[in-house]
Parts: sequence; structure tokens; C-alpha cells
Amino acid sequence: MKIIADLTKGELQVNDAAFPITCRVRTLRDGTRKSYEVIRSIPDSLPYDPRPFPKGIWNITGVERQKKYGFDPNTYGPVKIRTDAWQHVNVWETDGDGDYLRETPRQVRDGGYLLHYSVSGTTLGCIRLASPRDAEMIGEIIERLLGQGGSVQLEVV
Repeated sequence: MKIIADLTKGELQVNDAAFPITCRVRTLRDGTRKSYEVIRSIPDSLPYDPRPFPKGIWNITGVERQKKYGFDPNTYGPVKIRTDAWQHVNVWETDGDGDYLRETPRQVRDGGYLLHYSVSGTTLGCIRLASPRDAEMIGEIIERLLGQGGSVQLEVV
């Protein structure tokens, strides 16, 4: 099965249903991130300026439920939908206080991109589902397919 996330339209197509999504990221580039709000890459934990979810075709690798894993429901809602999405990002130098100082030409791989609900209107590049109910419904569809030995691809356009 393939689900399609159209970041321009703000729509996630799952089977014949369309769910509203966003991918608003506060960045240094657009002036919405402060220099002391340093974000670190996954898995190398190096400072970088967050980027939107990378376009392309990715695999859904699993579904995690808040009740089982105990993650913060305000940040991730009731369900984390994991992907293998990644992209190269530029590493930033930090100053003596640990704040962003300057971008470097060094690149590192950043991953950990999810689909999830959040109380916040922004993410660090994840696709934000519009409601906890949407997250539950999409998670159930994906769990059912993965549980039957199927695969789910995510195409991000």
C-alpha cells in the first residue's frame, strides 16, 4: 500500500480518504527559530537548522502507541508513525553558550521523521496530523497492514 503526503496541498491520502496535514518548521533561515533553540540531528546529535520532511518515497517502519511507550502525548499525540525518511543537513557551530553561531559546509544524515499529532502547530520536520483521532485512524490502518505482513510506503510530494 502507498499513502501520499502532499505538503503543498496539506493532505495525506490513505486509501480513499484524505486527512489534513501540515509540516510547519521553525527555522533560523526564516527567522522563526531563536539562536538558543538548538536542534540536534538524529542519530549523530549534531546541531542543525531543522528542515521540512524530505520529499521522496519512504517506508513506514512501525506504529508506536503512547499507552505502551509512554512518550509525551502533547508532543506526539496518541500515535507515532515511524518512517525510514532521512536527508542531509548542514551542521552548525555553536558558541560558548551552546547557541547557534554559524552554518558549516559539513553535512550529516538526519532521520527520525515521523507522522504524528502534536498540540504545537509546528514540528521539527515531521508531518503533523490534524487531530488525535486522525492519528489513531491512520495508525490502525497501517498496523493492520504491517501485522498481515504487508508493507506501507509513504510518498512525500
